[in-house]
Amino acid sequence: MTTGPSPKAFVSWSSGKDSAWALHQSRLAGEMDIAGLLTTTNQAFDRVAMHGVRESLLEAQATQLCLPLTKIPLPWPCPNDAYETLMGSAIERLLADGVTHMVFGDLFLEDIRAYRDGQLAGTGITPVYPLWGRDTATLAREMIDGGLEAIVACVDPKQLDASFAGRRI
Repeated sequence: MTTGPSPKAFVSWSSGKDSAWALHQSRLAGEMDIAGLLTTTNQAFDRVAMHGVRESLLEAQATQLCLPLTKIPLPWPCPNDAYETLMGSAIERLLADGVTHMVFGDLFLEDIRAYRDGQLAGTGITPVYPLWGRDTATLAREMIDGGLEAIVACVDPKQLDASFAGRRI
């Protein structure tokens, strides 16, 4: 029995550890051909919209991962209708390139997942959540044991002492 080619997927890339681990888990599963990264950036500041990481670091990540990077530059401020128009255009381009799946690193936020699912409904792109519902303590240990390294870039001082900023995890 022969099987056809693996579905072609992009990773919704925030530049953070969860999207990195979702990519890793997707590659390990071997069920999809991970063909690239999709990231929204802030045009005014040349940074990743989600985490504020400099675009130069974002590009270095893509280079190290050996994956093409598709950036969606967002205006600042960016009203939701502009976001949805720009994202819709990006999805159309991905579809034209044969992409059928989008991998997300989301863990728990039901409203975010429902929004993503709603936006992709009917487009031909299936959302995939390899980390969904995972226990965060177990997941963090798995990431560390698996060799993932992260540097704390931002700290909420109401939750954690500011001295944690800059620490390697």
